[in-house]
Amino acid sequence: MHLFTVGASIAIVLGLLPLLFSFVFDTPNRIEVLAQFSTVAWFIIAFLLMRHRSMLKTIQQAAGSIGLSGVSGGLTEIVETFANESTRYHRAQYALRVARQVPTANLSENVWRIAELAYEELAAAAVELSLFDEESGHWTQGVLIGHPRSYQTQSMLDGELEPAILKGGPIQPAENLIVAPVQFAGTMFGALRVELAPQCSFSESDRQVLQLLASQGGILLVDARFTEEVLRMRRLSEETSRAKTGFLANLSHEIRGPLAIILNGVELSLEGLAGDVTDAQKEILCMIKESGDHLLDLVNDVLDFAKVEAGKITTTPVDIPVAELLDDICSVVRTQALAKEHKLILEPADRVLGAVCDKRHARQMLINFLTNAIKYTPEGGSITVAAQRYHDNQVKISVSDTGIGIPDDQRAKVFGAFERVDHAYAMSQGGTGLGMPLTRRLAEVNGGSVGFDSTVGKGSTFWVALPATEIQPTEDAAADSEDGQFRPQGHNELILLVDNATATRSMLETYLTEQGFVVICCSSAADALRQLRERNPALVIIENDMPDLSGEEMVAAIRSSPYAASIPLILLSARAFVFDIERFLKLGVDRCLSKPVSLGDLAITARRLIDEKRNLDAPPRR
Repeated sequence: MHLFTVGASIAIVLGLLPLLFSFVFDTPNRIEVLAQFSTVAWFIIAFLLMRHRSMLKTIQQAAGSIGLSGVSGGLTEIVETFANESTRYHRAQYALRVARQVPTANLSENVWRIAELAYEELAAAAVELSLFDEESGHWTQGVLIGHPRSYQTQSMLDGELEPAILKGGPIQPAENLIVAPVQFAGTMFGALRVELAPQCSFSESDRQVLQLLASQGGILLVDARFTEEVLRMRRLSEETSRAKTGFLANLSHEIRGPLAIILNGVELSLEGLAGDVTDAQKEILCMIKESGDHLLDLVNDVLDFAKVEAGKITTTPVDIPVAELLDDICSVVRTQALAKEHKLILEPADRVLGAVCDKRHARQMLINFLTNAIKYTPEGGSITVAAQRYHDNQVKISVSDTGIGIPDDQRAKVFGAFERVDHAYAMSQGGTGLGMPLTRRLAEVNGGSVGFDSTVGKGSTFWVALPATEIQPTEDAAADSEDGQFRPQGHNELILLVDNATATRSMLETYLTEQGFVVICCSSAADALRQLRERNPALVIIENDMPDLSGEEMVAAIRSSPYAASIPLILLSARAFVFDIERFLKLGVDRCLSKPVSLGDLAITARRLIDEKRNLDAPPRR
């Protein structure tokens, strides 16, 4: 820089001398003009030398910002060196940043990127990136590139060097060797060891590039480890969900089997098919059936909630007459309400008012509302059911009670899973705490919503809003309501019943025989296949849990037989998940009924399947 200053000064002096000479001595005009031109030329040279000096100063300052110092040579050499080092610095800065934009969960791939970039940008003889496990305190070799003098993993970290690197600062055990920590936000991920050739040493620029690579590598490893942790948690969540689903399926299976025998036995007794029953016995049987149905509801709530959590709940939306729906629901819970001396008030609903919803879901939501109202209203209360149009395109069905009410600080618990309102009377009532969250989810999957209003000591009003439609009443529907429930009757059709459980088989045989069917019972798959071949039944009912041949294998065997490929099949299964039923139907089952099955529903289903098969086999009319 000093030479540029001296040169500019000399140029100024040389430019002024001819001009002074022309003034001091009497010279011709031509020489004066030449002197003036010479002065201007020398001043331009001086200006260029000063600009040259300023340019070099700016370049050297920029070079110093990336650790480039002590650069010698002319302007061309300095600019070329600066350009090369600047390119290397920015390549190190942005290469790993671009790599972070590529989604990857491969930790080893990211480790390799860091080491490879350090090897290339620092012209190293060897690069080693070792990972550090903070939990165990152990170092492990991640990747090694080149030919180091020592192949011992992170040998420089032995003794006093390890505490130094763990403190977060780079260390330089030798002129040609530097170890930089790879860390982020105070978390140590590893160390980057760069070794140059024996006769080489690190410049300040090399150190800055290495430090930049180490810090950028820390961010890259954070991304990789975070992604791996997210994927690990996702896998763990999926495994937990599968385990929970399997547990619930097995629990359902174990409960539904004995429950089916209890409910079917009660149903047979109430029908008078197990002998005469006194009024007192009927009362006891009704209580047993009510408790059994309640237990079944609890099991179904748990299973339905598991389906909701797994995202496997499905809907079949239909147009439901709201007035008929409310009549049906109130008849279901009327006995329960009378048992607590409640008034159950059903306000008349418009006969053309309809709701678009899955019918089973609609019943389940309203039964949950009503049973909760009955449960949490002390004896002698009042419960009102009403329906009205809501926001033009929705129907709002509400259940109001005169119960204990819900405090403001307890409102968040109402729709929380496994949570119940903290009240002495509420805690004395039974339940799983799943009814209300399940109701909310069922409303959402059917395009609706739920809500409630409550005043402590005065009662609550729960409501569900569903898409509305208009119902056109038909003569057939009116006739059906007048005739009451249809009771199917068999006409000596032959039914093959395959079940190894004596109690269940006996009850099903008794009921179906009473209905007018002829029942052949088999307790083994081999006997069933023989009877199927010899007797040609009109319908086959199969219990899924057979010891020698599962129900699924039995269905496959029947469907593969030319003499039985088109026989209607009903599969009774204690596995009630949607995916179980879908699997059974794909095997060729005509109907899959979840246990415990209503004996009346079984007879109705048998009648329908036999009639459908008969209609298909009938010759077409001319």
